[in-house]
Amino acid sequence: MISYRITQYNPFNRVDGVYIADEWTSISDIGKVFGGTMLSRDAYLKTELAYIDCCVELIKNAQVSKLSIKQAEYYKENLRFPTSIFSVQDIRQVITACLREQCWLKLVSKDFFIHFGYDYYMYIGTVLSSELVAEIVERHGLFCEEHPSPYNL
Repeated sequence: MISYRITQYNPFNRVDGVYIADEWTSISDIGKVFGGTMLSRDAYLKTELAYIDCCVELIKNAQVSKLSIKQAEYYKENLRFPTSIFSVQDIRQVITACLREQCWLKLVSKDFFIHFGYDYYMYIGTVLSSELVAEIVERHGLFCEEHPSPYNL
Protein backbone atom coordinates (compact mmCIF):
# COMPACT_ATOMS: atom_id res chain seq x y z
CA MET A 1 0.00 0.00 0.00
CA ILE A 2 1.23 3.48 -0.89
CA SER A 3 0.44 6.50 1.27
CA TYR A 4 -0.34 9.93 -0.19
CA ARG A 5 -0.73 13.43 1.18
CA ILE A 6 -3.68 15.00 -0.62
CA THR A 7 -4.24 18.72 -0.19
CA GLN A 8 -5.37 21.97 -1.74
CA TYR A 9 -1.75 23.17 -1.45
CA ASN A 10 0.49 23.29 -4.50
CA PRO A 11 3.75 21.46 -3.67
CA PHE A 12 5.70 24.08 -5.64
CA ASN A 13 5.01 26.45 -2.74
CA ARG A 14 6.90 24.17 -0.33
CA VAL A 15 10.51 25.18 0.35
CA ASP A 16 12.65 22.86 2.46
CA GLY A 17 9.49 21.15 3.71
CA VAL A 18 7.79 24.42 4.73
CA TYR A 19 4.71 25.70 2.90
CA ILE A 20 5.32 29.37 2.20
CA ALA A 21 2.12 30.56 0.46
CA ASP A 22 -0.52 32.47 2.41
CA GLU A 23 -3.53 30.12 2.23
CA TRP A 24 -6.43 29.20 4.47
CA THR A 25 -6.24 26.04 6.56
CA SER A 26 -9.58 25.68 8.34
CA ILE A 27 -13.31 26.31 8.15
CA SER A 28 -12.73 28.94 10.84
CA ASP A 29 -10.83 30.98 8.23
CA ILE A 30 -14.05 31.88 6.36
CA GLY A 31 -14.19 35.68 6.20
CA LYS A 32 -10.43 36.14 6.57
CA VAL A 33 -8.12 37.41 3.80
CA PHE A 34 -5.43 35.20 2.23
CA GLY A 35 -3.20 36.34 -0.60
CA GLY A 36 -5.39 39.42 -1.00
CA THR A 37 -8.64 37.46 -1.33
CA MET A 38 -11.26 36.89 1.33
CA LEU A 39 -12.23 33.25 1.86
CA SER A 40 -15.98 33.07 1.26
CA ARG A 41 -18.26 30.31 2.49
CA ASP A 42 -18.86 29.29 -1.13
CA ALA A 43 -15.12 29.04 -1.85
CA TYR A 44 -14.63 26.98 1.31
CA LEU A 45 -17.52 24.65 0.41
CA LYS A 46 -16.16 24.18 -3.13
CA THR A 47 -12.82 22.98 -1.74
CA GLU A 48 -14.49 20.83 0.93
CA LEU A 49 -16.59 19.16 -1.77
CA ALA A 50 -13.46 18.50 -3.85
CA TYR A 51 -11.90 16.63 -0.91
CA ILE A 52 -15.08 14.63 -0.29
CA ASP A 53 -15.65 13.76 -3.96
CA CYS A 54 -11.99 12.81 -4.34
CA CYS A 55 -12.23 10.42 -1.36
CA VAL A 56 -15.45 8.86 -2.63
CA GLU A 57 -13.97 8.30 -6.08
CA LEU A 58 -10.83 6.72 -4.61
CA ILE A 59 -12.94 4.47 -2.35
CA LYS A 60 -15.08 3.36 -5.30
CA ASN A 61 -12.04 2.67 -7.48
CA ALA A 62 -10.43 0.68 -4.67
CA GLN A 63 -13.69 -1.30 -4.36
CA VAL A 64 -13.87 -0.66 -0.63
CA SER A 65 -17.29 -1.72 0.67
CA LYS A 66 -16.76 -0.94 4.36
CA LEU A 67 -14.63 1.50 6.31
CA SER A 68 -14.08 1.17 10.04
CA ILE A 69 -13.72 4.16 12.32
CA LYS A 70 -10.71 4.03 14.62
CA GLN A 71 -9.49 6.33 17.42
CA ALA A 72 -12.47 8.71 17.13
CA GLU A 73 -12.44 11.97 19.05
CA TYR A 74 -15.65 14.04 18.94
CA TYR A 75 -15.63 17.82 19.48
CA LYS A 76 -19.27 18.58 18.66
CA GLU A 77 -21.98 17.68 21.14
CA ASN A 78 -24.31 14.88 19.98
CA LEU A 79 -22.05 13.91 17.07
CA ARG A 80 -21.29 10.19 16.88
CA PHE A 81 -20.79 7.78 14.00
CA PRO A 82 -21.12 4.00 13.97
CA THR A 83 -17.83 2.10 14.04
CA SER A 84 -18.44 0.70 10.55
CA ILE A 85 -19.41 2.82 7.55
CA PHE A 86 -20.96 1.18 4.48
CA SER A 87 -22.83 3.84 2.49
CA VAL A 88 -21.43 6.67 0.39
CA GLN A 89 -23.82 9.07 2.16
CA ASP A 90 -22.37 8.10 5.56
CA ILE A 91 -18.81 8.36 4.23
CA ARG A 92 -19.59 11.89 3.00
CA GLN A 93 -20.97 12.86 6.43
CA VAL A 94 -17.93 11.52 8.26
CA ILE A 95 -15.46 13.27 5.95
CA THR A 96 -17.41 16.53 6.19
CA ALA A 97 -17.35 16.39 10.00
CA CYS A 98 -13.59 15.75 9.99
CA LEU A 99 -12.85 18.57 7.56
CA ARG A 100 -15.01 20.93 9.63
CA GLU A 101 -13.05 19.97 12.76
CA GLN A 102 -16.12 18.52 14.48
CA CYS A 103 -14.24 15.28 15.07
CA TRP A 104 -10.97 13.51 14.36
CA LEU A 105 -10.76 9.87 13.40
CA LYS A 106 -9.21 7.34 11.08
CA LEU A 107 -11.17 5.56 8.36
CA VAL A 108 -9.58 2.18 7.62
CA SER A 109 -10.09 -1.06 5.74
CA LYS A 110 -7.76 -3.88 4.78
CA ASP A 111 -6.14 -2.10 1.81
CA PHE A 112 -7.27 1.51 2.27
CA PHE A 113 -7.19 4.32 4.82
CA ILE A 114 -8.04 7.99 5.19
CA HIS A 115 -6.46 10.10 7.93
CA PHE A 116 -7.07 13.79 8.54
CA GLY A 117 -4.34 16.12 9.70
CA TYR A 118 -4.01 19.69 10.86
CA ASP A 119 -4.29 22.55 8.37
CA TYR A 120 -6.59 20.70 5.97
CA TYR A 121 -4.12 17.90 5.23
CA MET A 122 -5.51 14.51 4.28
CA TYR A 123 -3.59 11.24 3.98
CA ILE A 124 -4.80 8.28 1.97
CA GLY A 125 -3.30 4.83 1.73
CA THR A 126 -4.30 2.54 -1.11
CA VAL A 127 -3.17 -0.25 -3.39
CA LEU A 128 -4.43 1.67 -6.43
CA SER A 129 -1.74 2.63 -8.93
CA SER A 130 0.01 5.94 -8.39
CA GLU A 131 -1.09 7.02 -11.86
CA LEU A 132 -4.77 6.43 -11.09
CA VAL A 133 -4.55 8.17 -7.70
CA ALA A 134 -2.85 11.20 -9.28
CA GLU A 135 -5.43 11.32 -12.08
CA ILE A 136 -8.36 11.24 -9.64
CA VAL A 137 -6.83 13.79 -7.28
CA GLU A 138 -5.95 16.21 -10.09
CA ARG A 139 -9.44 15.86 -11.60
CA HIS A 140 -10.78 17.28 -8.33
CA GLY A 141 -8.36 20.22 -8.41
CA LEU A 142 -6.23 18.93 -5.54
CA PHE A 143 -2.56 18.00 -5.23
CA CYS A 144 -1.10 14.60 -4.46
CA GLU A 145 2.32 13.64 -3.16
CA GLU A 146 3.60 10.27 -2.00
CA HIS A 147 4.00 10.85 1.73
CA PRO A 148 3.56 8.64 4.79
CA SER A 149 0.70 9.46 7.11
CA PRO A 150 1.96 10.79 10.45
CA TYR A 151 -1.10 9.10 11.99
CA ASN A 152 -0.15 5.59 10.85
CA LEU A 153 0.90 4.27 14.24
